[in-house]
Amino acid sequence: MNLSAAVLVFAVSAAPAFAAEWAPAVNTEELSAIAAPAPSAPAKTSPRDGNNYSGAEELLIMEFGITAISMDIPEDEVIRQDRYYNNTFRFEQALRLVLNGILGNYSDPSSPLARTLGEMGAPGQPTKSQLKLASQKVLSLLNNPASQLSIVRPYKFNQPLRGETVEKNWIFFLSLNGRSYWAVADRSGAKAPYVYGLN
Repeated sequence: MNLSAAVLVFAVSAAPAFAAEWAPAVNTEELSAIAAPAPSAPAKTSPRDGNNYSGAEELLIMEFGITAISMDIPEDEVIRQDRYYNNTFRFEQALRLVLNGILGNYSDPSSPLARTLGEMGAPGQPTKSQLKLASQKVLSLLNNPASQLSIVRPYKFNQPLRGETVEKNWIFFLSLNGRSYWAVADRSGAKAPYVYGLN
């Protein structure tokens, strides 16, 4: 027997004893005690970073003057939803509609504008100047890196509270001042866009 064969025989015969000391016994209790980390949320970037769908970035900056909000609107997801669902209008129009709704629609008491009007002490039917001031305050909240705007994907993060589906709606998740909101635009155009939040 040559030297290399002898080393091989020794290694094979010693392996079970070595492995027994090295590898601990694993059982179901130990496996169930292991905490698997939750999937992390997508990274946030602002409209000026160029990491999101360019149509969304351009619309936010050019039409609404929003440059600092954290965004999660990837181009591949916008293209997928535009291509595979039955849309009467495209993504840019949906985003424009929901942003106008966020800044102008206070019919739902849980919407950002209704909450801001309430904080101002405005009555159920605010004056034009109260509405303008409240809208400016909401716009200021939107234009903040602590705020977030995301496109909702099927079966992923931030699913809408009222059960709307991505298959039938363009849905946006919005985090403003620590509160969660959903802005929804019906893909068929049959229903007016709306926005609501956690009660």
